[in-house]
Amino acid sequence: MMHKPIPLYLSASLGVLWLWSGMQPLLTAPQQSLALLAQLGMPTPAQWPLLLAASAWDVLLGVACFSRWRAYSWLWAVQLATVLAYSVMIAVGLPEYWLHPFAPLLKNLPIAALMLYLWQQSHCDLKIGAK
Repeated sequence: MMHKPIPLYLSASLGVLWLWSGMQPLLTAPQQSLALLAQLGMPTPAQWPLLLAASAWDVLLGVACFSRWRAYSWLWAVQLATVLAYSVMIAVGLPEYWLHPFAPLLKNLPIAALMLYLWQQSHCDLKIGAK
């Protein structure tokens, strides 16, 4: 069975999402982000370093989506694990997000599905980058 190469726009769309997710909290909402970490029970001295680390991680994942790493299945597995970890932390630590009017937790479901699809396709040694 012949498979088509994975379109570049799939990895690029995730790359943009990760880049913005990493930069936005620091650029527009650092105090809100720190308050959310406090609600999750993070001690005050750990909040800023954790925010910086999570932002840097998200930016790294975003950059990787535009690099040659996008052809490797491990990248999508790592991204999927990150989304699942973030989702569990929010679902358990901030349960009010289940009822949030913009459904941020539920939106992670199609994102995770896309990452699973990219993992499966790249695991089959398909190259990402076709038009």
